Amino acid sequence: MLHGNLQDGSEGKKKSKDKSKIKTKQKKSSEKAQEFFEGLHPSITENMEKLNDLYTSFVSNFTPDKPNPLNIFSADVMAKTFSETHKVMVNTFVVSPDEWDAKQKNYLSDLEELYQRTMGRLQGEEVVPIIVPQGNDKRFKSVEWNDFPVFDYLKQSYLLHCKYMNELIDSLEGMNPKTKEKAKFYVRSMMDAASPTNSPFTNPEVLKETIRTQGQNLVHGYQKFLEDNANSNFLSLPMFTNLTEFKVGENLGMTEGKVVYENPLFQLLYYKPTTEFVYERPLLMIPPWINKYYIFDLQQENSFVGWLLEKGFSVFVLSWINPDETYADYGLSDYVIDGVLDAVQKVLSISKQDKLNLLAYCTGGVAATLLTGYLAKRIEKNPIESLSLLAAPIDFDQMGDLKVFVCEDQLEHLEKRVKNIGYFPGDEMVRVFSFLRANDLIWSNYINTYLLNKETFPLDFLYWNCDTTHIPATLHMEYLRNIFFENALMHPNDFHINGVGVDLKAIQTPIFAFATRSDHIVPWASAYAIKEMCPDNTTFVLGAAGHVAGIVNPEHRKKYCYWKCEEPVLDSSAWLENAKEVPGSWWPEWYRWMKPHSGKKIKTTMWESTENIEPAPGRYVLSTSPSDNF
Repeated sequence: MLHGNLQDGSEGKKKSKDKSKIKTKQKKSSEKAQEFFEGLHPSITENMEKLNDLYTSFVSNFTPDKPNPLNIFSADVMAKTFSETHKVMVNTFVVSPDEWDAKQKNYLSDLEELYQRTMGRLQGEEVVPIIVPQGNDKRFKSVEWNDFPVFDYLKQSYLLHCKYMNELIDSLEGMNPKTKEKAKFYVRSMMDAASPTNSPFTNPEVLKETIRTQGQNLVHGYQKFLEDNANSNFLSLPMFTNLTEFKVGENLGMTEGKVVYENPLFQLLYYKPTTEFVYERPLLMIPPWINKYYIFDLQQENSFVGWLLEKGFSVFVLSWINPDETYADYGLSDYVIDGVLDAVQKVLSISKQDKLNLLAYCTGGVAATLLTGYLAKRIEKNPIESLSLLAAPIDFDQMGDLKVFVCEDQLEHLEKRVKNIGYFPGDEMVRVFSFLRANDLIWSNYINTYLLNKETFPLDFLYWNCDTTHIPATLHMEYLRNIFFENALMHPNDFHINGVGVDLKAIQTPIFAFATRSDHIVPWASAYAIKEMCPDNTTFVLGAAGHVAGIVNPEHRKKYCYWKCEEPVLDSSAWLENAKEVPGSWWPEWYRWMKPHSGKKIKTTMWESTENIEPAPGRYVLSTSPSDNF
């Protein structure tokens, strides 16, 4: 009995202590809430009235006649996708009702468990979350999403619903795989838009700022929103970066050079050597045909051109024209023969060499690869000593979410549009790429610009990303239909240049292929395919970061890392398993590979004797301003 009384007393003390803990936690939670809403002032009402006036003004100016800059999806394709998804979903319910019922029960059970845990947490209990954001999901990084039970509940219930929708579509059997990919992408895009982070009333960071500024953040942010969407009916994207901080030729593309040749497709830039002796074989660089060349020459501290000059290279760069409707009939063969090949021949003529090294980036790499394949069959003496490919897509079956935009129905929809105007607008391609990483490139900017009223930070490579060129209608449709949709590079002789079937396996030129592990535009498995096609003459290196930051990675920053593999493996996953990580920039690795292909060093003599049409950066690169694209 005595033992029992002592035990009861001990349990009573424990319960009393637990209650005390709960009260303490409740008090802390209450203090946090009080601190969160502290500073509320009557002037916020005035600001909300201003916000209402701005909204009324916006609605009154909304007209269906204004252009739609986000016309990158076909409504018919989306409707067809969801119609097929619905049919398969209904059939799944009829055939496997138990499986369907189990998924719904699991989802509802998770929601109920989340509710119970949230109630327990409100009473001071320590609880484990039902679901947490993925490691690369930056939307819920603010501490309030974890510290406040209500916001934590909003976050977890949203994540549970996303998980349920993804699993639901994944489980649909008998569905066309390409249709399923589109359905998953569309649903994910809608779920991204519906995130509680995107609403000023469910985002704690925005609520805090609203209280701190008495609502001024929403008023000024909405004014920015109206200005950005004055001509687009609420469909423009927020800026990635501050476009007023940069100007090509003043603080971008500043390395001393000159235009030594031009034709209707491009200008050829030659940079003034900075060393007394240079490698005898010149280096010609090809940018993507949708972007300007100065990605190779941003600012002094991260200029690839400047670094190459220090190493003793004779550097030439092709600068594409920004085409208008008069270029509608220019196709891939034109860009390969009258573009890249013409530049190659001109550089050889200027340098009085019989061979050069060719380096190309993204779609510029596609053009350079096609040319190399063409020359492998066309002539006995190939003028290309080596080919360096940076994030260049080869196997388009590996292109990830970008494939959502390329199907027969979508191509028919797009072909009508581009033939009507003569070209594909470059800014629309920016939007396509943005949708591939909507949370990072659209919604985070939307929150920062319009809800938090923050100024965009000036980043040179993001400015370049917005400074696009148009794409001739014929070129764009050939690229999408033949190279992308039909995956012609992976099939010998499927695509022809001037009547010559291109077979990548016939290429004997030494190749250095570089891709980046987090590239959302060109997944590295797509770029790796050149190693599979040309295993004996291709060196493949994989870098960290993404499509641009991974490329523009100066040696002196000692940033990121890269992987290389000496094992004779062909499969990309096997390659990565055997690869060794190397710290720092990939630039020195490429330089070590390039030196044997560059010849001996000779005294610089070309600069004084070459023609000077105009100083770099040249007229072609200045033909548009990115602010005109939005």
